[in-house]
Amino acid sequence: MKLCVRGTTYEGTAVDLRHRPVDGGAVAAAVRGERWLPAVDAPPAPLVYHYCGHARPGMGLRTKTALAAAARSRGHETAYDDEITALRERLAALDRSEPELPSARDPVDGERLAELRETVAAARGRLQAREAVGAETTAVEQAVREATRTLSERETERTAAEESRRQRRERARGYRDRRAEHRRLADRLANRRRDARRELVATVSDRFATALDALPGPTPSDPFDAPAVPAALAVLRLARTDAPVVLETDRFRSPAAAADRLGAPVVRC
Repeated sequence: MKLCVRGTTYEGTAVDLRHRPVDGGAVAAAVRGERWLPAVDAPPAPLVYHYCGHARPGMGLRTKTALAAAARSRGHETAYDDEITALRERLAALDRSEPELPSARDPVDGERLAELRETVAAARGRLQAREAVGAETTAVEQAVREATRTLSERETERTAAEESRRQRRERARGYRDRRAEHRRLADRLANRRRDARRELVATVSDRFATALDALPGPTPSDPFDAPAVPAALAVLRLARTDAPVVLETDRFRSPAAAADRLGAPVVRC
C-alpha cells in the first residue's frame, strides 16, 4: 500500500494518520476509487470493503449481508449462483424502454362516411340519368369526381386512424407485459439472492463467531447481536481483502496490531 497525504507519502501495511488532518471517509472513498485524493496505490476493494472498509463509531452495518460478501471474497459459492447469473442476464436483456407510440388520429365518424357514400351514389345516379337522355354531363361528372375523392380521403383517414389505434394498443400491451416480466424476474432474483446469502452466512457463521471472540473487548452471546464496529472488524478478519482498511476505532493497541489481527493493510485515522 502507498498513500500520499498532503505531499507526504506513506508505505507499508500499517499507516497512522491520527496526527494528520485527513478524513477517514475520504481515505476509504479513495480506496474504493470514488475520488482522486488522497492518492492511494493499493489493490482494488472487494465487495465486502463497501460494507466494512471504514470502521468507525456510529457506522451502520447489515451484518449478514457483509458476512455473505466476506464469504464471496473467500471464494465460497452457493447452489443458487447459476440461477442468479441466468436471472441477471435475462433482466439485462429485457427491453424496458417506453415504446414510441404512433400519433393518435381523430377517428372518422361512421355516419359521416355513410353520408358521403350516399352522396357519391346519388351523383353517379344523376350522371347515369343524364347520359341516358344525352344531356350535358360535365358538371355532374365533376360532382362525381369531387364526391368520390372526398369519400376516398375520409376512408383512407379512417383506415389510418384504426391502424394507429391498433399499433398503440399492441405497443402499450407489449410494454406492460415487459414491465410485468421485469417485476417477476426481479422478485425471483431477490429471492434467490436471499437464499444465497442465507447459505453463505451459514457457511461462515462459526468462523464469524470465532473472529468476534478473537477481537479485543467484550462480545455478546449471540454474534449477530454485536454492535456495528466489532461486527465489521470480525467480518474483515474472516474476509480476504488486500485493500487498506480505514479504522477510526481504538479496539487495537496500534495500527500494526490491527493489520496483524485483521490480516489486511490498515490506515488509522
